[in-house]
Amino acid sequence: MTERESSEASAPGQQLYYLGLAAVVLVILIAGWLLFRSDSPAPEPQPLPAVELVPLPDAEPYVPDPIEPAPLTEIVPVLPPETVSSELPLEALPPEPEPEPELELPALNESDADVSQALLQLPWQPGLAGLFVREDMLRRLVVLTDNVSRGQISSDHLVLTTPEQPFAVRRQDEQLTLDPAGFRRYEPYLTLLESVPVATQVALLRHYQPLLDEAFAELGYPDKPFEHRLLQAIDYLLAQPVMDGVFELELPSVMYHFAEPHIEAMSDVQKQLIRIGPDNQRRLNQHLTKLRQALQE
Repeated sequence: MTERESSEASAPGQQLYYLGLAAVVLVILIAGWLLFRSDSPAPEPQPLPAVELVPLPDAEPYVPDPIEPAPLTEIVPVLPPETVSSELPLEALPPEPEPEPELELPALNESDADVSQALLQLPWQPGLAGLFVREDMLRRLVVLTDNVSRGQISSDHLVLTTPEQPFAVRRQDEQLTLDPAGFRRYEPYLTLLESVPVATQVALLRHYQPLLDEAFAELGYPDKPFEHRLLQAIDYLLAQPVMDGVFELELPSVMYHFAEPHIEAMSDVQKQLIRIGPDNQRRLNQHLTKLRQALQE
């Protein structure tokens, strides 16, 4: 009920209250008017009869007999001291909540089975959970994160399998360019990341945080948590501009290189972001932004 409806609903009661109060005030005014102002004229004062004063005989002043106060003896009963206890009876105490059982983590060297099971329980997009590399999973994640924070990528420490489709190149006469059609081979990886809420991903990271810190210490960082390096890697990825356009390639040996020297001189991470395509990079940035915010909450 709104304030206006409440005031309207109580209006009849307030009217009765004010009518009764007005009646009481009116009665008081009428009574006072009758007591202090009569319509009949006031009678003229009559003289009082004379009274003869008879003098009293002289009398000795009265002196009371001295009274000695009797000694007062007050008996104060001695009460036994009360025992005040701050403890409630056992039946009145609320039961103590049972502590939640702590989930024991496996050893780092034996964690793959546990991590694989935890990953498979998450609601990934059907058919995409097979993209995870299930060997030395936590160490791979730590090494990859440490490398990405410095702009490096090592094929020996990937946490996801490489795309099955080959690297797409467009040929026109003698000119080689990056084929935008090849950007689609990276879409399953973005769909994989987006299929599970960020909060669930962070909860999984926090669950295995002791093992991740242990693996991070093996790299020579015993005094820093792994989450610190993870935030640095995310910041590095988000700092890279989204590049769109035509990228010329060359094939000096068995690997394609970017023909532009300033692009080929970029870091491994920067060049990989070009290979996945601008739209996929924007999707990745959206996910990383949410992940970074959740890690700092």
